[in-house]
Amino acid sequence: MSNIPLKDILITARQESHRMRHFFLGVEHLFIALLEIKSGLASSILADEGFAPEYVIDAIRRKAGKGSRHRLWAGIPNSPRTEVVLGIAHEIAGEQQRQNLVERDILIAILEENDSIPVRVLRALGVNLDTFRSQARVRRIVRAATGTFVRIDFSPGFEGDLDKDQLFILRRMFHGYTEVRIETRLTGGYTRSTLLVVTPIRVDNRADAPVVVKIGPGDMILDEAQRYERYVKNTLPPLTARLEDRPTAPETSDLAGIKYTFVTDPDGNPADMRVATRKWSGERLGEWLQMRLYQHFGEGWWKQNRMYRFEAWQEYDWVLPPMLTLEVSREEKAPEGAHILRFPVKRHKISAIEYGDMVAVENFIVQKVDKERNTVLLALGQGSNSTTRACEIEIHGIDFERDAYYRGEVVESIVGRVWKSRSEQLTAAVQALNPDFDFHERLIPVQQMKLPNPLFHYAALLEETVEGTLCTIHGDLHPGNILVGPGESALLIDFGRTREGHTLFDWATLEISLLADYVLPVFGDDWNAARRVIEALVALNRSETRINATPDTGDALRAIVALREIVDECLAVFGNRAEYYMALAFCSLRAVTWETLSLPGRRLMFLVAALATHEYLHRQPPEASSGRTSTPDATDFMSRSNENS
Repeated sequence: MSNIPLKDILITARQESHRMRHFFLGVEHLFIALLEIKSGLASSILADEGFAPEYVIDAIRRKAGKGSRHRLWAGIPNSPRTEVVLGIAHEIAGEQQRQNLVERDILIAILEENDSIPVRVLRALGVNLDTFRSQARVRRIVRAATGTFVRIDFSPGFEGDLDKDQLFILRRMFHGYTEVRIETRLTGGYTRSTLLVVTPIRVDNRADAPVVVKIGPGDMILDEAQRYERYVKNTLPPLTARLEDRPTAPETSDLAGIKYTFVTDPDGNPADMRVATRKWSGERLGEWLQMRLYQHFGEGWWKQNRMYRFEAWQEYDWVLPPMLTLEVSREEKAPEGAHILRFPVKRHKISAIEYGDMVAVENFIVQKVDKERNTVLLALGQGSNSTTRACEIEIHGIDFERDAYYRGEVVESIVGRVWKSRSEQLTAAVQALNPDFDFHERLIPVQQMKLPNPLFHYAALLEETVEGTLCTIHGDLHPGNILVGPGESALLIDFGRTREGHTLFDWATLEISLLADYVLPVFGDDWNAARRVIEALVALNRSETRINATPDTGDALRAIVALREIVDECLAVFGNRAEYYMALAFCSLRAVTWETLSLPGRRLMFLVAALATHEYLHRQPPEASSGRTSTPDATDFMSRSNENS
């Protein structure tokens, strides 16, 4: 099929200019128009480089920025640089005795000019521009997807199915192999991504080493690759999981995939930590956490922490549901009586906003664009890759044909009507737990204790100033992302949330996973079992050497004891766990909303949030605490245990 003619490219480019409120035709608009051509030359070459067209378009839009709402001239004139690019394109066409410009001419001209916004963005993303230029000249334009068919086989131990989009990504990832065998599905995290162990098989039936493949939403996968390059690549120990190949992000799919290569265990496959927890005692697991995971990665990450004084909302607001959910209004200006939200957000005023109120959101940043649901997620923070984002607001009913939104954009103003609040979402999540107590009360009965209801306290906790530490953190440190390699070595995968952040966030994330998946099942699966876990945690918080538990439950808790010893090494102030209780309160309250977590696990998380809130509210200065924390009323468990024995 022939190249797309210039007149068709200009139509799309002018539409882009209008959506971005530029009202001139720049090289950035021409390049975006090339990327929006179905199976186009530019998008096909970028797909080979591991970049989805939408991802590059977002990056170009961030670089160019959106223009003013006020139009200052008529028509859409060409920018001076566009005139230069079109001149180069005419020369290229003239060399082939053609008068009409086509897709290939425009692309080559943009790359030859070499100093436009698109070229600078490609260079910043790490695209090989020399390869891009050579491919732009010689690559055949094929509008339909082609390629060698790769057979996909499933090992007997594989459970579940893969959909056609996931299979398509796998075939593209392993182009050139005759077959891939899906060995097992790793448990992964609480996201939409899929983690698989895959063995590629060559044409001569020789099998390569297994790899871990992650398949998920394209922008998340490509962000993960960027984070790996920035935070991870040069800090990992020599023998650990590594991201070796560029991502696979075909333009015809909303999904993308990356592969982690690593040294496997003696059986040829990796096992994640959840598998290990089913085999190991709590004492062995705790020792492994300290000696393998913490020691192995601590030198590059957690042990390089530095003092960090922050307001809790800077690190933990984003883990909670959106502050507000709005239905977009067509009004460009806030109507009289509307609530205005801008930095700094006065949180106490948010509680006064009710269902149906009009709200104008000013100078928030787009964090996520979901065209399928017609929503955008806004937040305070510096761009889509911000390590600090807060006050998230979800906007429904966006018309993407009329307005362009891209990740990292600063939205001057958007008006909407309140549909749901954060408080309502958290309350609904707790109600879904079928509590056997009145969760509308300020105090929660747990055995003979009265713990503060976190629903009444999280907003105030967000305003607290925390004396903590900062370092590179994994950002999603749960057993599904921790692999056990040869000689029981520790390997990490999934760096989609790796960033500079509060050191204890990682350990709070790991503790709630261990409590829900490893400790709670030993105690039981009802509310009383969750209460018994809390009773044991109170004794642990008091640094008691004996915990009122059976041999089995006591053994499971040893892993938590070992994890807390790691926490103690990471504290900003020795002996003062207040910053950890803050992290634990928000991480556990966050987990209450996870539908992928079991019902018993979510129940426990609510009580853990209550206990952590209590411990923070009753914190003592380090010089007065002597390593012990205040405990709830009537919680002298050791005395009660001795009386019962």
